[in-house]
Amino acid sequence: MKRLFLLPALMLAACSGEPDAGFHGYAEGDFTSLAPLGAGRIESVEVREGDAVSAGALLFTLDTENEDAALAAADARLAAAEARFDDAAAGGRAPEIAAVRDQLSAARASAAQAQEDLTRARELFGRGVVPRARLDDAEAAASAANARVSELRERVTVAELPAREGQLRALTAEIEAAEAGVVQAREALSRRRVSAPSDGRIERQIRFPGELAGPGQPVLRFLPDGAVFAVLFIPAQDLSSTPVGTVLTVSCDNCPSGLTATVTRIDSEAEFTPPIIYSDTERARLVWRAEARFEGEAPPPGTPLALEPRG
Repeated sequence: MKRLFLLPALMLAACSGEPDAGFHGYAEGDFTSLAPLGAGRIESVEVREGDAVSAGALLFTLDTENEDAALAAADARLAAAEARFDDAAAGGRAPEIAAVRDQLSAARASAAQAQEDLTRARELFGRGVVPRARLDDAEAAASAANARVSELRERVTVAELPAREGQLRALTAEIEAAEAGVVQAREALSRRRVSAPSDGRIERQIRFPGELAGPGQPVLRFLPDGAVFAVLFIPAQDLSSTPVGTVLTVSCDNCPSGLTATVTRIDSEAEFTPPIIYSDTERARLVWRAEARFEGEAPPPGTPLALEPRG
């Protein structure tokens, strides 16, 4: 983002006609707008502007009335499907059937836990928090747990032989569909709670409780840790001596001693100095906008900076 309103003050020395070995610039931040995946009314905001937050910290929630109802309906459909299965499968010796059903219940609980672990692993992998190996392990565990559930369902079918095989298969498929509906409803409910994607700071609150939010209606403006960089302007005569990779010393009113920044990007096209500088000589002077990443504690975005190549 170019903040041209800062340039006249930052480049005053460069435009005075006096020799200046350094460059002028300002600190900028790669801000992130945090919005929910689905639309809804904001129920609560758990942070304030300026708060430092850790990755995974709850930031805000949306109303969950519809999602709660959808989950209750999905649970009811699953319970009904399991009841129909149990009724159709009645038969065989009660102690054997009871034992297999207990195993099936335990396997379902394990599969549900494995599915929850997989959901969390996918979310963390998407944010770059965990490696691919962690996600692969979670997928393997979920597959194994589902396979165990399928195996025990087949054992229940064999133990309850009086029921028709085709009927039991249909009811098993119905249970699986109902279970998938429960997982989907739980996932939709979890998306009503938005957490911090990484360590960082809340820069601004855009929307407040009671207002509508959605994918295109963010609630918070967030600055991740390490997302502050320096923007500087390199005159034509210094361009060849300041390539990408050049280490610059940085000074400002509140900068720590010894702060440096490394040039990481230089625009391919030049730009004029701000039009508020009316000198014909200075108006024709071209500069190249560049970016540099700090090595050390960065100053707040908007801070005017003085930079020069480290000798």
